[in-house]
Amino acid sequence: MATQILKKLTSKLPMTTTCHHTKTTSSQYVTTRARDPTFEKHMDTHKNLLKVVVVQDLLHAAPPTTLNLHRLPRPPLIEAPPEPRHCCIPPPLPPHLPRLLQPHQPYFKQTESAIKIARQEAVTVYDSLPLVIDRLVRLLSMSLTKEWLLRAVFKVWRELGLPDDFEDSVISQNPNLFGLCEAEEPNTHILKLVDEHSGSNLVAAIENLRVIECCREGCSVDGT
Repeated sequence: MATQILKKLTSKLPMTTTCHHTKTTSSQYVTTRARDPTFEKHMDTHKNLLKVVVVQDLLHAAPPTTLNLHRLPRPPLIEAPPEPRHCCIPPPLPPHLPRLLQPHQPYFKQTESAIKIARQEAVTVYDSLPLVIDRLVRLLSMSLTKEWLLRAVFKVWRELGLPDDFEDSVISQNPNLFGLCEAEEPNTHILKLVDEHSGSNLVAAIENLRVIECCREGCSVDGT
């Protein structure tokens, strides 16, 4: 009798619903977002171009004009398995195996058209050094401390139009404008604007727009 009364009482209680919040991973978000096919096609081409630029930089840094194919960085999925830690010296091979298993190492180099384009780019960059210096001064003037991390400049040196050796050809050749100093973090350098008055004549584009708007008749924009 008591169990029947408890069943009637519990059946009249309101049912509580439990909500489970599902987490959306970054990959799920990327797959569900709206994509522009034209933009995605250009981005795929740009990614391939970045890979080509990396290989081109390796060729420029190598003393000879050719580079060993095995010196290229391997993807993580095809890396060679690590050697056992207890084995300091690799086991010797039989005398007849090295001759049979050592093929000629493939080398690669740039084509003549790529070398010609690289030379034209270098000449163009060195001819536009005054513009590059002015661009770097403007970039440092945007900072309140007139300083930038050197590694941050390295990340955008190609977009800024800087030459490959901009530390020697731009920074060292203009000590009256730029200076390098060590930061508190080890192995970190800071590029600073030595002559702070060089960027004092720079005016923001919004200020020029404000002047133009104030010169119009019946404009309600405050010029101050």
